[in-house]
Amino acid sequence: MTTTTNGNGNLVDEFEEAFQSCLNVLTKEEALPSMEKDEIRVEVDHSVLRFLDLARQMEAFFLQKRFLLSALKPELVVKEDISELRVELVRKDELIKRHYEKIAMWQNLLADLQSWAKSPAQGPTPPSGIPNGGQAPPNAAPPPNNMVNPLQQQLQQQHQQMQHQQQMHQQMQQQMQQQVPPGMGGGGPMVTPQQAMFMQQGPRGPPFPGQGPGVGVGLLQGPLAYLEKTTSNIGMPDGRR
Repeated sequence: MTTTTNGNGNLVDEFEEAFQSCLNVLTKEEALPSMEKDEIRVEVDHSVLRFLDLARQMEAFFLQKRFLLSALKPELVVKEDISELRVELVRKDELIKRHYEKIAMWQNLLADLQSWAKSPAQGPTPPSGIPNGGQAPPNAAPPPNNMVNPLQQQLQQQHQQMQHQQQMHQQMQQQMQQQVPPGMGGGGPMVTPQQAMFMQQGPRGPPFPGQGPGVGVGLLQGPLAYLEKTTSNIGMPDGRR
């Protein structure tokens, strides 16, 4: 490294010239077509090295001056440090202030979200006759039915209808079992409830046209006779039925 025998102004001028020469190698258009790539590379390397050398010389010069200043007038260095610390404190205070503003904004946003989430869970507002914090009076009317969910109402109605149908079916079965004669509940053939009801109605005349009254009476005297007559009429022509 060359020593800085020149003045400060000359060193700064040389540094500026070295920087301009680094740019001129890449920006000039007249010399580039006639120069080869190796020549351009050598010139660029030489300019960059000269620029770096002058940069180191400038750094050493300013460090030297600062060392002399700190030895001769140390209060100037302390003042400089104090001013830098004040600037840093102002910057930190502004940063903390911005953080507090963001925290306040997020707190307001969270409070709005919590109030919005609690409002549906509180349910419908009480009627005008009920005070805010008190209970309803004994003679107060019940809440309207439209407050209940319509889907729950439909499910309850369907469940009630099914229960009613089951009860009606059980009652009909019990009535049919009670109407069956005692003689039919033994070891005889199984008789459906419809046949039992028909047989208990008694003789009502001939069941088929062309037959006398005695035939109908004989048919209804027992389940076996009724089944026998029914099976015997299956293959008969239409005129005899």
